[in-house]
Amino acid sequence: MMKSFLTAAAVAALMLVAACGPSTNSAEKAGEAADTAYEQATTGETDLGDGPAENAGEATDEAVENAASGEVAAPPASPPATTP
Repeated sequence: MMKSFLTAAAVAALMLVAACGPSTNSAEKAGEAADTAYEQATTGETDLGDGPAENAGEATDEAVENAASGEVAAPPASPPATTP
């Protein structure tokens, strides 16, 4: 259990550092490395498909690129109605 927690903490730290790096797609690459490290630690095997950390890194890279170019997504027109 502790090994999984430490792995998750290391992955989170790696993602934060990689997201700030100057190279393109650095968060996606860090996510791919994090997914691979997690798979190796838990199952001993590597799945070459996209994992959740890689997908999150890809979304982070896209958001950073869009913000740098001024293309920020518009917020929704109004929040969904709720019942009291």
